[in-house]
Amino acid sequence: MVPFISIDSLIESLHNQEALLLVDIRTKEEFEARHIPNSIHIPGEDLPMGLPENGNQVLLVTICGKGGGRSEQAAQKLISLGFQAKFLEGGTNEWFEKNHVA
Repeated sequence: MVPFISIDSLIESLHNQEALLLVDIRTKEEFEARHIPNSIHIPGEDLPMGLPENGNQVLLVTICGKGGGRSEQAAQKLISLGFQAKFLEGGTNEWFEKNHVA
């Protein structure tokens, strides 16, 4: 089972300034339409290319629209390559519902 992080836990981690990187793995069009602030865009098929140099020193949180499909596969791929990774449960859809941000 691939580990996940809930929206509430992610918000707490961000407030505590924990070492993590939000990686939105959706298409360019999906990312440009709406994305979580401070996330970086790397299409899932391009991982791990595009990760910053410190990518192996932080928790990578993969993000897609609904959280659990593409983001779970991306997290699994990163874990198999030796990275620390979790996927965001609920994805951008739940993030914007809970945070009321457009």
